[in-house]
Amino acid sequence: MIHEAMILEYSARHLALIEWASAIKLMNYSVIGIALFVPWGITEAESWLLMPVALAALFVKLLVGGATLALLETLSAKLRIFRAPEFLGTAFLLAVLGMLIRLALEQ
Repeated sequence: MIHEAMILEYSARHLALIEWASAIKLMNYSVIGIALFVPWGITEAESWLLMPVALAALFVKLLVGGATLALLETLSAKLRIFRAPEFLGTAFLLAVLGMLIRLALEQ
């Protein structure tokens, strides 16, 4: 919501540039996230013949990621503000549990 309030005073070209920059930022973060967490289909720099296959794989992964993001945004829009502390508490407990398991496995 903060981003939407910041662009209320813009219109025409300036608003289009801000929305374009936001789309480019989302695309960059999506491609970086896909490269980190779903690295299948990435080609090496020397194999130019496999580049169309890699681009097709990236396109499919972006479609799946976009559909997942749209579903997540749709479901979280219905989330009530009073339930947010429950989710934050669960996330904190899972993080502490993960740290304890990591410490236990190191010893």
